[in-house]
Amino acid sequence: MSSSLSPKIDSTTIAMGWLIVGMAAITTWDQWAIWSTKDDYGFGYLVPLFSAYVLYERWDVFRSYFTGERSHVSEPSANWFLKAVKLVGFISFLTFIAGGATRAVFGTGALPTLAIAFGLVGTILSFTFLSVKGADNSTPTSHTRWAALGLVLFPAAVWIISGPFLYLVDNQIKGQLLTNVVEIVSGILRVSGENIHTSGNTIVFANNDAVGIADACSGIRSFSACIFVGSFLGAVFIEGTFPGILIRRLLMIFLSGLGAIVLNIIRNTYLAFYALNNGSRSLDKDFWGIEHGGIGFSSLGTVHDFAGNASMVLAFLILIACVPLVNRFGRTNFTETKNS
Repeated sequence: MSSSLSPKIDSTTIAMGWLIVGMAAITTWDQWAIWSTKDDYGFGYLVPLFSAYVLYERWDVFRSYFTGERSHVSEPSANWFLKAVKLVGFISFLTFIAGGATRAVFGTGALPTLAIAFGLVGTILSFTFLSVKGADNSTPTSHTRWAALGLVLFPAAVWIISGPFLYLVDNQIKGQLLTNVVEIVSGILRVSGENIHTSGNTIVFANNDAVGIADACSGIRSFSACIFVGSFLGAVFIEGTFPGILIRRLLMIFLSGLGAIVLNIIRNTYLAFYALNNGSRSLDKDFWGIEHGGIGFSSLGTVHDFAGNASMVLAFLILIACVPLVNRFGRTNFTETKNS
């Protein structure tokens, strides 16, 4: 059937779609302050692009749900549940408005960012759930609504990683991550026979040279970036049907966080041994001992920076390699269709 004969999306759905585009633009404006001032959140610039890509890649499926061309067999959603979803959507929109007004008057802050982001997420999810149409103007089934909701989960929820993640997770675990890194690295050095002791976040060697594990070495940057990449890979490349696809996507996110933590420990252990053998000041030089800005300074950067960049690249490569493995997790028939 040609597209000209296909049912059209109703004007109310189109208007709500443009409203959400405007809300996403305001959310981008708010979180831009975090992306431009927090090195750990530089990946945030990719969030609008990746969200738009996922929506574009799935547009034909979205359109079929919004016009009733695609439907799954099940009972309709209960009226009380639909009313609850409408209430959640209304409250989410009001939360967004309150957050936006607070942001405009008082500037950046935790509360405005949380309100704007969660307001956007709640509005998108509620709007999608309620905008699904049934075949031939019939009442849409519950399965159809949930299937449409699953498609929009990444483009909606990813805004929590790029902004509120800083206040909800970053500030809460950064200190503990740093403490754990110091303890594990110093433990590895002791097991290797090195005579060292720690003073706060500083590891002191037997020759009284010392290397400090700074806040940036806590691994929160790689942790947040890997969670974002893992979520995107899970949304786009993990296959299957519900509930298996949900479990595999959650597994992908778990592996992303775990991989970031393990690689950060390996990176800091390598740097500690390098400092032990070459002196702590060697970390701020390139591998040939040339200081930053000196003649012949390597394009690879300092030893410290190279180790950080290499671990991030390795983390992303490992996550990509995990995709086909996760896709096979719990599946006896690999011809299972992709998310519908």
